Amino acid sequence: MLLTLDADDVPAQFADMLATIDAGFGVIITKGGEPIARLVPESAFHTEAPDETEDGLTPEEREAREVMAAFESMMNDSF
Repeated sequence: MLLTLDADDVPAQFADMLATIDAGFGVIITKGGEPIARLVPESAFHTEAPDETEDGLTPEEREAREVMAAFESMMNDSF
């Protein structure tokens, strides 16, 4: 749901506007029918990045690399 309000109506609709944003939806503010601003929930700016370190690998990828290295080491020692 995207709420569109004319700038002149914002003061009277402020509570509804905040409720819309709090519910996770955006609000477009218009002036003369043209969009002039967009308000979005703060959560829209908090995307979770993968848990990576300097090597660019996730902990799972790093563990898989270590397991493979250990396996290859055992294979080379056995033959």
